[in-house]
Amino acid sequence: MLKRIRSFLIAAPLLFTADAGIALDDEGGCVHNRSVYPEGSELCRSGTLVRCEESAWSDIGFCKDEPRHQPKSGGGDAVVQPEQ
Repeated sequence: MLKRIRSFLIAAPLLFTADAGIALDDEGGCVHNRSVYPEGSELCRSGTLVRCEESAWSDIGFCKDEPRHQPKSGGGDAVVQPEQ
């Protein structure tokens, strides 16, 4: 009897977890910071605007309200001073 109870206590949480996973797959959506967002949701991640499409986040542009990161280098050509 104790073995049967112990088996149930181990198996029950696994069954409930499996049901929750199936429900999530049926509804679709994307996960961000442990939250599920429905298809079509948009949010900013580190200055990049992303949209939930087919259960995956897709980059769709830059966020308007967040400042862009400054480049680490100024780019362009280096100016070499002639030796005198």
